[in-house]
Amino acid sequence: MRQFFRRFSSYIAMSSYEVKHNVKGREFFIALDKGKAVLLYENEGHNTINMYHTQVPTELRGRGIAGQLAKAALDYAVNEDAKVKLTCTYLQKYVNDHPSPDYTSRVVAP
Repeated sequence: MRQFFRRFSSYIAMSSYEVKHNVKGREFFIALDKGKAVLLYENEGHNTINMYHTQVPTELRGRGIAGQLAKAALDYAVNEDAKVKLTCTYLQKYVNDHPSPDYTSRVVAP
């Protein structure tokens, strides 16, 4: 039972992160107590976004933070009707683990 509450409280903490989008800096980020988690991208023209790097501080990995960044960035691509090039291996894994047609139909070869 104690383990259940730990997992549940981790889920609550995980779901409370706010993903922000810095358009000029070409990043999605979550401000954390110790730094920030980021997903970096480049606009490659022809309405294509290259999502090339995701980074979460080592001590905060495994809490779903990178997944929240991935979801926000991919949802942005859906809203912008953009194609995505996933050169970040984490994002490739995320799309494989979350094979929504909204995401998979936008992926172009790196």
